[in-house]
Amino acid sequence: MKIEIRTREIKDGNRTIYLDFYDKGHRWYEYLNLHLSPKTDRLSKAQNENAMKKAIEIKAKRMLGIEDEPDAAKSNELPRRVFSDWMDKYLDGIKHNRSLSVSTYNNNSNLVNVIKAYLSYRHRPRMLMSKIDKKFMIGFFDYMENVYRNTKKEDEHKPLAPTTLHLYQRLLVAMLNVAVQEGVISANPFYAMERKQKFKKVSADRCYLEKEEVVKLSETPCINDTTKAAFLFCCYVGLRYSDVSTLTWGAIRQTDLGKVIALKAMKKTGKQVTVPLNKLAQEWLPERNGASASERIFKMTTLGQCNRAIHQWCDVAGIEKNVTFHSSRHTFAVLSLTAGGDLFTVGKLMGHTDIKSTQIYADVVMDTKVDAVNRVSSFFSQR
Repeated sequence: MKIEIRTREIKDGNRTIYLDFYDKGHRWYEYLNLHLSPKTDRLSKAQNENAMKKAIEIKAKRMLGIEDEPDAAKSNELPRRVFSDWMDKYLDGIKHNRSLSVSTYNNNSNLVNVIKAYLSYRHRPRMLMSKIDKKFMIGFFDYMENVYRNTKKEDEHKPLAPTTLHLYQRLLVAMLNVAVQEGVISANPFYAMERKQKFKKVSADRCYLEKEEVVKLSETPCINDTTKAAFLFCCYVGLRYSDVSTLTWGAIRQTDLGKVIALKAMKKTGKQVTVPLNKLAQEWLPERNGASASERIFKMTTLGQCNRAIHQWCDVAGIEKNVTFHSSRHTFAVLSLTAGGDLFTVGKLMGHTDIKSTQIYADVVMDTKVDAVNRVSSFFSQR
């Protein structure tokens, strides 16, 4: 990290003092609200010396990661809060709120980690919440998009996906709204940003298989039989990889209406779900062969290995789609709604905590129906 004190001339003839930060190819600035006068009288020289002395003190603090004390005027209006400490308390509140899902906590926790990484990157780990303004937001958004890399895997340092950027933006806005309600910041600076400075919502590309494609895959050999069975099983029950890979024989129960899968808690949402096992789903269950209730049904490889097997499988079947294991869940949703299932029921079967999540699939089904109507119209117009 390199920090330099620089100045530039402003309209009134004075020179404003700012810090020039440079680190690993990235540059940013911090204006200090300090000015140098071009006058040469004794008073002006003394004021200039004091301004430079103050700038040198701030530079030293930034090098050490020390935050400024709040201005006296502001300290009377807002309580002194260190942003990182406040975020820890905010997360703790989400964690103990039973009405919120596990995924809500995980997403907010990931956002907080990115914010702390940004504060460390800017050498301001103890930044006060009174410093959160429009410039902070613009700088943080630029950091998320162009600097930050997801390091969950040592061999893969990927940039954040557009959908993740929009998610973090939405969560940050909600977080700062709470801060305003608690009186620790005066206003949410997000609303002062221009539209072009914000992340746009990206329509999710939910790859799913049509009925004929599911049948085609069932008739096509796969290099991993367990992956094939588990994938097609999920096309009929809508489970995620994280749930089906840990599914045990004890989760399958016999009821008066037939066999069901009873999950005490989905991995992602922590929500209890019961899914009926239709005949097609049961066809892809392996033989139990006396396995105990605690034994896993599908002895699966990693998600990455499953997806590689699925890509090769689809190539052999002649399916030109970017199919992943999660496509089986999308397939279940679309086929269920196409067959006449209602949004509420399908959402319950999938463990959705918000009906809006299911509505996305309803839009896909509607697009399919509109396309079918248009094809019928085109057929009759040719006569």
